[in-house]
Amino acid sequence: MSSTTRSTPRAPIQLSSKPAGRASPESRTACIRTFGCQMNVHDSDRIRRMIQDAGYAEVQHYEDADLVILNTCYVRENAVDRVKGHLGELNRLRREGRVKKVALTGCIGAAEESATLKQTYNIDLVLGTHNTYELAEFVGLPTMRETYTPELPGTEGGHNAFVTIMTGCNYQCSYCIVPTVRGRMLCRPMGSVIGEVERLVAGGTGYVTLLGQTVDAWRHEGKRFCDLLEAVSESAPRVWFTTSHPSNMEDRTLRAIGERDTIVKRLHLPVQSGSDRMLKVMHRGYKAERYRRKIEVFREAAPDGTLSTDIIVGHPGETEEDHEQTLELVEDCAFDAAYIFKFSPRRGTEAAALPGAVPDAVVQRRFLEVLRQIEQNAFARNQRKVGGVEEIYIRHGSTEDGKAIGETWSGHAVHVKTDVAPGNYVKARIEGAGPHVLYAGEPSG
Repeated sequence: MSSTTRSTPRAPIQLSSKPAGRASPESRTACIRTFGCQMNVHDSDRIRRMIQDAGYAEVQHYEDADLVILNTCYVRENAVDRVKGHLGELNRLRREGRVKKVALTGCIGAAEESATLKQTYNIDLVLGTHNTYELAEFVGLPTMRETYTPELPGTEGGHNAFVTIMTGCNYQCSYCIVPTVRGRMLCRPMGSVIGEVERLVAGGTGYVTLLGQTVDAWRHEGKRFCDLLEAVSESAPRVWFTTSHPSNMEDRTLRAIGERDTIVKRLHLPVQSGSDRMLKVMHRGYKAERYRRKIEVFREAAPDGTLSTDIIVGHPGETEEDHEQTLELVEDCAFDAAYIFKFSPRRGTEAAALPGAVPDAVVQRRFLEVLRQIEQNAFARNQRKVGGVEEIYIRHGSTEDGKAIGETWSGHAVHVKTDVAPGNYVKARIEGAGPHVLYAGEPSG
């Protein structure tokens, strides 16, 4: 997988049974734009629930909206620049009378510079990550903090759904702004999570993804993450979770992935670097050998499973020796995919003030070397799937070329020739493979 930014704006995701599109002339309309991670996608679903409760119809274009809500990411510097571009466009539409109100929510809303953005771009409402419930009053609903809390479920009726089990992060990684804008870790009670999952499944959801900044750090009343994962796997027909931290990942969780039929055999476990020296500078809390051992447990538990990670190249102070150690770890772990990030200094983080900046040309070379090795490993592993028959969960319906996008139980992405609706399963033979995706023929049976 090539470098993937987490600040790419996402089009509205229809997770409710209410149709979206151009609203009738007499109705109020709203457009939600989501930037960043899956946690933001879920937060936008909660926001969608609020605006629907207030009688707004969701539209997909700014110029059709009375209210525009930007749910933002603050992880990288260019994330703010992207949002500024959208705010500038919205200012133009407001001057033309085509947009009435603008709200800014999410991680940028929790940052210090949100006050400057509000004044510069004449934003009507700015909310952080812990007071999204205030949007209720803004759209005309009663102000009820106890109703619009992080436990508020999203809209129901979609074939897949995100369920937040915890928010915030207790780690202080050198490069990360998340603890500043998301706050300390707060875990939902187990009964609350299971209740939401059961309601979603009863409403037709077939795929549940458990979310958290460090999802495997979940704890509540003596229960640990594996206890929750196993309970959810007994209620939902298909389960996954993200994002995990190596320091919290227990062997029994890794074994449960392999043992439980309803858990997708896919693990995303960010390593960031293969150098113990850099891991210490980053405050990651583990050494490379400990990470390798966890991957050995996963590979033993789920030999056919897929493994992905996050890697940062060019962190201040990174030497050629550090980089070579990262390449060695990449080879040892044989990742199926990776989000590879060139270090981006983030104001408010420790790394932004560290000496030893790595020249851009060196960062680019290291990035390409890691990417090349990841893709070589992924291609070799994917080739082993060719000729086999896989049960494929359809995640996205067929496009103009007649191919839908699905996922195997091993977590591989598949392009398959079918017009079956999302949320259903098909069986098909794998006819080809690239480094990022498998290619299946027409479904059998």
